[in-house]
Amino acid sequence: MTSMTSRVQSPVRWDTVGIGDAVELKRNGRTVFSGAVDARTDDGDVVWVTAPAGGRRLFHIADGFDLAGVPA
Repeated sequence: MTSMTSRVQSPVRWDTVGIGDAVELKRNGRTVFSGAVDARTDDGDVVWVTAPAGGRRLFHIADGFDLAGVPA
């Protein structure tokens, strides 16, 4: 028997962010990663985020992260 993990979708559709936008990705209210959107799929399900100090990570909307824009 396999167990199913409940996935929480971000309250903000990820297709509302654009390349270069500053964002934070949070899980359970804690910031896990922050940086600038480097790339995004057209449907907004996947974003690549580059951190200011270097490093680049891929995030999928179904992975349980909340994505929020950071005011400039």
